[in-house]
Amino acid sequence: MSSTPVVKNDQKTSRWILFFLAFLPFIVLGSRVSADLTASLSAGFLLLYWYKNPESLVRKQAWFKVILVLWFFMLVTSFLSADPQYVFIQSFIFIRWPAFSLVLACVLFTDESRLRLFEKSALILFIFVALDSIFQYCTGADIFGHVSPDPTRLTGPFSKLLPGSYALRIYPMVLIALIYLLKSKHLSKPIFLSIMVLMVAFSEFFAFLTGERVVFVLFSLVNTTLLAALIYQEGPSYKFILGAVSGFVLVAVSSILFSPKMFARTIESMIQQLSNFHSSSYYQVYKMAIQLWSSSPWFGVGTRYYYQSCKALPLELQPKPEGCVVHPHQIYVEWLTQNGIIGLVLFILVLFFVFKLIWQNLDFKNNSLNSAVILVAPVMLFFPFVSSASIQTNNYAGLAWMLLGWSLARSMVQAKNRKSFNSIS
Repeated sequence: MSSTPVVKNDQKTSRWILFFLAFLPFIVLGSRVSADLTASLSAGFLLLYWYKNPESLVRKQAWFKVILVLWFFMLVTSFLSADPQYVFIQSFIFIRWPAFSLVLACVLFTDESRLRLFEKSALILFIFVALDSIFQYCTGADIFGHVSPDPTRLTGPFSKLLPGSYALRIYPMVLIALIYLLKSKHLSKPIFLSIMVLMVAFSEFFAFLTGERVVFVLFSLVNTTLLAALIYQEGPSYKFILGAVSGFVLVAVSSILFSPKMFARTIESMIQQLSNFHSSSYYQVYKMAIQLWSSSPWFGVGTRYYYQSCKALPLELQPKPEGCVVHPHQIYVEWLTQNGIIGLVLFILVLFFVFKLIWQNLDFKNNSLNSAVILVAPVMLFFPFVSSASIQTNNYAGLAWMLLGWSLARSMVQAKNRKSFNSIS
């Protein structure tokens, strides 16, 4: 008799978790405030969970242990910066993002049903953002009336010119959701492959129209990995591969012919930026970042203190013509500039343990398609040769750490499912 209230409470808690996971992509992508609040609440929850569950999985994550060392380093070295109070506060609240990722990976995304619900929600959100952005390109305004301030960029349903960047960070989840959805319908191999190829073409077309050059490159990275895994696992016929390639060529040529301004923005300008890198805006920002880093090579200028350090320089030393920007727009350069060589090395060590955990858990032999998508997610997120937004603030950080938590959880659930299958067989 006494166990009945406990069972009811567990069921009620489970329903609330499912409700939260169903809306999580919308919450994180919705606004900076909602993303920050979600991450902050996750950090508070993690503190209690860590204390009450000494044997839990959260305490066994090597990558998060290194995060704690990095966090302590950030806090201590904040007193060496030009504005210790500001840098200390920024360093202190940084922990909310990796805490959010850890809670997702080890507490919330603990079984297949929760992950699939979350992934279906991401699929719906992705399709909405992509279609709304395409609608904005065709009509000049999205369904909410947003008009892009740049003729070669889109905002979609957002206030910033970043619909592709936001959508990219949920795209791996979208692919897994689509794979499971199609597999559950028991479709024939040609139909399954055709729909997956159509999704690849749709995502590339969307990325092309956004005018976000790096986003287009990273979508291509994810999609190339997906297509390679599809060929390896499903073994499509040469006729199908030839037809798919012909279709992609047709879409590419049509996009160039009907959208010459977007081709100039997304493709031609990217080639020009790379071929004339020393005169590009990227070079000016990176040059300034290295200059600031050289003033404190071991400890950096301080967490989230790049902009202030840049503005403190004489006007003739600041980047031209854009002036000082909020952050260096490159993950590794940001860590190097703000937290020095030691901070960058610790962050790379975090990534080492992240990729080690994911790699050890994935099953490429029996599930190469899902494994490839799960692995390429953090590769895309931390790809070193492209510019990026900051993973230390705003809802972009929420998306980045959410994707990392999802990748970790997906790999661990896959390993658990494999062990269960092996024990049964």
